[in-house]
Amino acid sequence: MESEELQERVDIILHKLKFIEQKPTVACIDVSELLVAGNQFTELITIAGGIAVTGPVIPQDPDIIIIMPTGSSIERSMKEMGPLLQLPGFAELKAVKNNRLYIADAAQYFNELNRVDSIEILAEIINPKLFVFGYEGAGWIRFAV
Repeated sequence: MESEELQERVDIILHKLKFIEQKPTVACIDVSELLVAGNQFTELITIAGGIAVTGPVIPQDPDIIIIMPTGSSIERSMKEMGPLLQLPGFAELKAVKNNRLYIADAAQYFNELNRVDSIEILAEIINPKLFVFGYEGAGWIRFAV
């Protein structure tokens, strides 16, 4: 795909978000523990209209939690949710209480090759009223607790 076309896709997101003042806090985490995914997601979350949580998840109580273990599909991540759900304080998190817990397909989308797709997925999750790119169900799902 042409880099110009990719930049256009990102510019559409940035333009739509220009006037959004309230940006939710977003934690992209590994499923095995409440570890925040690497700093590479900070920029993607910012472009997609969120504020990245970069430290411990529980004390920061993010608005949105996206489970995305490196190299894992949605199905594989779902099988590994048990220990996470049992962590003390997890059920009391704002994201969990407000049904803003998601699982993303890190195996297919969250890598350098699919950077723009990753931004579009994050934009759909963070601002569902503004963005529908068609990734729900394949690129990400809502996980109800």
